[in-house]
Amino acid sequence: MTRILSLALLAALLIAPALQAQDTEAPAEAADGIVSVLQAEGTFTVLLGALESAGLTEALETGGPYTLFAPTDEAFAALPEGTLNVLTPEQLTEVLGYHLLAEPVMAADAAALTEASSAQGTALSLRAEAGTLYINDATVLRPDLQAANGVIHVIDTVLLPFDGADEADDMEDEMGADEMTPDEDNL
Repeated sequence: MTRILSLALLAALLIAPALQAQDTEAPAEAADGIVSVLQAEGTFTVLLGALESAGLTEALETGGPYTLFAPTDEAFAALPEGTLNVLTPEQLTEVLGYHLLAEPVMAADAAALTEASSAQGTALSLRAEAGTLYINDATVLRPDLQAANGVIHVIDTVLLPFDGADEADDMEDEMGADEMTPDEDNL
């Protein structure tokens, strides 16, 4: 009798994970990695170029799971002209890391948080108001885009992990004031 109960328990332990795996399979639209999902969307060409420049494409396609707060091309266009061009590779990696969490967080879970730590270690402020999720000052336009290795939340603003004035002063010191002076034709 004890042997039968032991075998039944062992069988249940072996079958349970298989049944659970069937219940939690990723949806069909989540067959691609984060980068492939961004490419298919068609509104992230600047972000994809920045990820490529920073050498993060492969990690975001095959690593994870992650949460990516993905600024649209319009969000990048709203930055002051030349902002991306003056960033060093290290600063670009820092900016991109500020958009990334080292674990998947769905919008409903994020709405219950007030803060999250980005992949580069800086705190992000999270809040939900009237059914809309905000990350720092960015509005989540489309939450919960599923990828095989995480989740993407589309945002309307590029998140910057530094105080703009202090960082601009640092960039000016590194590059020289002439390279940072705005062109009057572009004002």
